[in-house]
Amino acid sequence: MYGSLWLAVLLPIIFIPIVYFLGRQLGKRVSWVALIPLLYSTFYLISLIGGITNNPVGEYFYWLPGIRFGLYADSLSLPIALTVSMLGAVIVVYSQTYMSHSIHEQYHSDNNKAHATYYALYLWYVASMMGVALSTNLFQFYLFFEMMIIPSWALINSYGSGEREKIALMYLLWSIVGAVIFVTGVFSAYAFTGSFEISSLVNLIGTPWVGFIVISMLVGLCVKMALFGLHIWLPFAHAEAPTPISALLSPAMIGLAAYSIVRMLLPIEGVLNANYIFTLSWGLITMLYGGLMVLSQTDIKRLLAYSSMSQMGYIFVGIASATTLGVSGGIMHYVSHGLGKAILFLSVGAIMHQTGIRDIRQLGGLAAKMPITALSFIIGAMNISGIPPTLGFVSKFLIFLGAFGPGIHEISTEFILAVIAILSTILTVGYTFWTMRRIFYGPLPTHLENVKEASPMMTVPMMVLCLFSIVLGIYPTQILDPLISLIASMFG
Repeated sequence: MYGSLWLAVLLPIIFIPIVYFLGRQLGKRVSWVALIPLLYSTFYLISLIGGITNNPVGEYFYWLPGIRFGLYADSLSLPIALTVSMLGAVIVVYSQTYMSHSIHEQYHSDNNKAHATYYALYLWYVASMMGVALSTNLFQFYLFFEMMIIPSWALINSYGSGEREKIALMYLLWSIVGAVIFVTGVFSAYAFTGSFEISSLVNLIGTPWVGFIVISMLVGLCVKMALFGLHIWLPFAHAEAPTPISALLSPAMIGLAAYSIVRMLLPIEGVLNANYIFTLSWGLITMLYGGLMVLSQTDIKRLLAYSSMSQMGYIFVGIASATTLGVSGGIMHYVSHGLGKAILFLSVGAIMHQTGIRDIRQLGGLAAKMPITALSFIIGAMNISGIPPTLGFVSKFLIFLGAFGPGIHEISTEFILAVIAILSTILTVGYTFWTMRRIFYGPLPTHLENVKEASPMMTVPMMVLCLFSIVLGIYPTQILDPLISLIASMFG
């Protein structure tokens, strides 16, 4: 096996100064340079898939006495890190055309410097997300977590739309609040276990402060996950971020919190089971609230932002079930949502790029003018709606199997909540295909008669993600079987 996990995470960071200084000369073409480390990370992580079940990959070094930093790829962390790296590689290609237009509008006289800064921050952002997914140490996890916040704030602040500076500040403050609450639990855990290793959290079982520690870490992560009540920042940040960053922020970054709950808190025996009705209800409310808010939106990006909130509810329901199938479905939904929502944001970005419009009420009939974009949007909608043959069908099927698991034998509160959860899928199907109908079908407004399909630099990345969504939906076993086996081992 030629390669290294540390190199997969650090190579994009090493390329940051290279991309910045070359970008001052190359302008938008520096995106091809930024693609190099992301392709390495993606192909190296793909190479691990076959043997990861029996031979997880771990790489460690000691930083300070008692603090061991490490990266660990197993059947749980590998799909997450691979989703991040693949989306990063595909979206950086898409960014060249989309950001060229956006940057020219904002920075007329200094285009090259703006491109250089954008792609440098982009690499920092993607690398920090991979670091979060692969970390074995809570202190190291927190460092990557904080590193993830800084470039995403800078990208919204410098390249967003609308009241971007105000919204970026709100996003930053919410992120810091979540991080502080989380790290309170981390240091409390260290006080009891004497270790920052994630694997040491199981030693909290039976200690008097385990409830406080778990709640602190859970609430901190749920701020990043944007569950109901902690979601205020999400529709603003996702709607006003530049579209390529929205395509990473929405499906990739917020879902990392869900993965972290599984990696860190699930092994603490009985924690989720003891609060099953509360956690399932929280996930269900998030699903329903996000879905209903989608129906009231006219801004196409704000609509997708609330849709992401709703999809996080699905993932949380799977995790809350504390069953092998439910949790496995939640992790698989991270992958399917990552692909599906990225497709939707890139499709919307293509529409905005070609029409200059983001108000759904001014769109319609675009399927004839932008057929590739329309097809991509349909596949993305199928993915988050859980319609075969996309991966979303597999992930939601497992989530609902898990949700029914604890209460299937009798009519109980758990059973009723599970039924409501599965019926809420109707809402997802409704708002996604209603949105598609309003954008792509019906009469073509006169002001859209001269619209053309987006360039291949935008449509090809969309179709690549569509292909992955369908291939993994038809043949998910390479990822799913090892994942189910590992999650089953967590439940003893």
